[in-house]
Order: sequence, then structure tokens, then C-alpha cells
Amino acid sequence: MSKSQADGPKGARRIEISSPEEEELRDAPEGCPFTPEAAPATPEAAATEEEEQATEEEMAKLQDVLTELEQKCAFAEDQHLRVVAELQNYKRRVQQEREQLVKFALEGVVTELIPVLDNFERAMDVKVDSPGAECLMAGVRMIYAQLQTVLAGHGVARIEALGQDFDPHLHDAVEKEPSAALPPNVIVAERAKGYQLNGRVIRPAKVRVTVAAET
Repeated sequence: MSKSQADGPKGARRIEISSPEEEELRDAPEGCPFTPEAAPATPEAAATEEEEQATEEEMAKLQDVLTELEQKCAFAEDQHLRVVAELQNYKRRVQQEREQLVKFALEGVVTELIPVLDNFERAMDVKVDSPGAECLMAGVRMIYAQLQTVLAGHGVARIEALGQDFDPHLHDAVEKEPSAALPPNVIVAERAKGYQLNGRVIRPAKVRVTVAAET
């Protein structure tokens, strides 16, 4: 360290103190590119840099974990919605199947009763010529009507056929009749009655239909 003295305005002496580094800068040749080296980093500064770097790495890892968790949450939510939708569809399907079972539970019984109805109709077509037979026939007609009422209460209905246009979903054409007076596919006779159960065909009506007359 050097000291310099100079006279002030009133002759007082002024003392200037400079460090060795300042003296080196002052004594260096003009245009010299070299400057005094910076002081090396202290251990505390190096530790701070390491901590900052570690913190950044930890933040990057946490961000990756957060992104992964968000993806897993989105996937889980999608799966949850799918399961809920499938469950609702399953419940709806089970309910429909249950309704169908209840609706057509009597299908087997009705199928077996249809020939009985046919026999009732054949019996009622028999001509009687005595009061006793007529009384018996009246009882048969009453039982037949009662049976029809019970079946109707369970959704059994006859298929309309005579005079109707032929419908392959409802009718079974067992005979054909050429006709010039009627258009083709008109039902002119019913050989066996058809029945439905709650809209489902149990037995189609067996009918005779018209065809174009030969010229």
C-alpha cells in the first residue's frame, strides 16, 4: 500500500491510500489486455449453486410425477365413465329382458291352447236338430266365449284375415283362388285362425288368397 501527499488549497496536506491491486492497474502499461483475476468462488457460493441445481432437478422430477398422475387420473375417470355407462346399459337390458319374460310368459300355454280353440270352433260348427243338443251347444259356446275373454285379458288376440290384404308376417297362404273381380293377394277364406300374444305372432292365420285370373 502506498501513500501520497499533496498540498490543499490552504497548504494542508492530503493523504491518499491505495491498495496493491489499484497500484498494479495504475502501473500497467496503456492498452494492456490483462486485468487482475477475479477472486475464486467461496465454498458457500459453490454450495448455493449446487443447492439451486438440485432444487431445479427436484422440481423437474416433481413436474414429471404430476404429469404422470394427471394422465392416470384422466384414464381412471374415462374408465369410470365407461363402467357407469356399461352398468346402465346392463340394467336397461336386464329390465327389458324381465319385461319380455313377463310379457310372453304364457306363450307356451297359449300355443297349447290354440288347438283347443280350434276344436271348440269345429264343435260349434256341427248342426244340431234337437232341443237337448241345442242346449248342450249353447253351453259349449258359453265356455268358448269365456275362454276367449280370459286369453284376451292376458294379451291374446285373433289376427284379422278375411277381406284383408295378405301380409306374410301375419298370414300363411295355403290356397290360391284366381279372381277377376278382386285384385291379387286379397284373403277370401280363412282355414285356421291366427293368434298373437302381446303383438307377437303365435300362429299365423292360414288363408286362401286371390291371384290374377288367367286370360
